[in-house]
Amino acid sequence: MLETGIDIIDVSRVARSIGNPAFLEKYFHPVEIAYCGEGAHSAQHFAVRFAAKEAVRKVLLSHVDTLSWRDSWIENDESGKPHLVFSEKLLSRIRIRAASVSLSHTKDTAAAIVLIDLEAPESKS
Repeated sequence: MLETGIDIIDVSRVARSIGNPAFLEKYFHPVEIAYCGEGAHSAQHFAVRFAAKEAVRKVLLSHVDTLSWRDSWIENDESGKPHLVFSEKLLSRIRIRAASVSLSHTKDTAAAIVLIDLEAPESKS
């Protein structure tokens, strides 16, 4: 069963919070924190990953009872292409056959779309 999630967010909303370590630890995997860093475009990088997490949640929360913000994260391959990674905890509760993500951002706005191919059953676990 192929499902789609999409989200768009204002970069400024995330930019106000990324200086707070508690915010980063709650919402982002250490891989994401290391990638986004503190560079000139870090707010855009964090915002687009937050949008991806929201898009994942739009798909998966109809199939699992709970979902941590750190149950999914974005890693980049050697060429820079982003891909979704899921925690072992999540994968023990739901079967994800394949997942794809597309990220886009401007100075002010970040957007993400995810496609997730889930294996039945469709009921919450």
